[in-house]
Amino acid sequence: MLIKEIKLESFRSYEFLEAPIHQGITLFYGDNGSGKSSIIESVYYSLTGKSFRTNDTNNLIKETKKQTQILLVFDEGKSVKITKKLNNRAQISQNRGDKTNNFTKLIRIYPNCLIENKEFFFTTSNPEQKRSFLNKILFYVEQTEALLLNELKKITTQRAACLKNNGFEQIKYWDDKLIEIEPKVTKLNKKICEKINNFILDSTIVGLFEEKNPWIKNLNVQYDPGFSQSAIFSDILINNYEKDAILKRTTEGPHKRSFNIFLNNINASEVLSRGQQKIISIIMHLIQREIIIEGTNLTPILLMDDISSELDKENANLMLKYLINNSVQTIMTSINPTYFKEHKDVFLFHVEHNKGCSYVK
Repeated sequence: MLIKEIKLESFRSYEFLEAPIHQGITLFYGDNGSGKSSIIESVYYSLTGKSFRTNDTNNLIKETKKQTQILLVFDEGKSVKITKKLNNRAQISQNRGDKTNNFTKLIRIYPNCLIENKEFFFTTSNPEQKRSFLNKILFYVEQTEALLLNELKKITTQRAACLKNNGFEQIKYWDDKLIEIEPKVTKLNKKICEKINNFILDSTIVGLFEEKNPWIKNLNVQYDPGFSQSAIFSDILINNYEKDAILKRTTEGPHKRSFNIFLNNINASEVLSRGQQKIISIIMHLIQREIIIEGTNLTPILLMDDISSELDKENANLMLKYLINNSVQTIMTSINPTYFKEHKDVFLFHVEHNKGCSYVK
């Protein structure tokens, strides 16, 4: 499913925006603060109900306005309209006027892969960001198993409640539940990390970037289960009991799972430049997209915010070559359009900000 057009009303700094979206690469460029990232944000919000820039979605509504509306027009006559009123939940209207508040359904129908600035550096990302990356793959590829993560969240929430309310007599029950679910969660996430490593060894993405970056083939993703692997998990819970009781939370366990990226068995953040680390993050997100396609036959739209920073021209061209050759619908932003102007397959729009409003030309 391809996006053909975006319409915004009272979204962030936009009074109104109507912009066509190319089936290939659409680039919005402009100065910092011009409003280009808001376009990426509007698409992401329309399909997920979340913003990657704020936890308070009231901030998406333009100042002095009481509501914002976003319309995404797809091919095949499909559309999604989001109406967000101040201090109210967003309302979703699909192409025939059907209304639902179920963003989970939209996410499954219209998947996306977002690369935004704080996610560019996987080598230094916090565990929560890395968990989110793994969870997204699980959501699409291992849908029945993904229910396991909801159960894990319930267990850790209940255990934390016992710690906060001094319900220590109930701790053993939740400890047993956590011990029981841990190997299932670990097995599931290890499977995803192994799949990522297989793509690193044998995929067109890595093969293309390897032309300029031969070190890529030596990358390896290693799963971190969220606790020391040198000890038995049940013993860790016992040994951490006093610390957990003081902090009122479970400090180690599968809810803290993550992954690390190594180059020749050395943490990649210690040996690679920021530009090289950005290449890793781009590759990881493109791999995520390919895994979703393989598991669902859906084709996620790619959203890339502030793409050109720290990426040299040769690697930018390699990335564009992959996106163009594989017909990846991509909406991206950049401060500097220099790398992209020479590509006839990249459609450029200039974003300007004037007197409190943003405009696209």
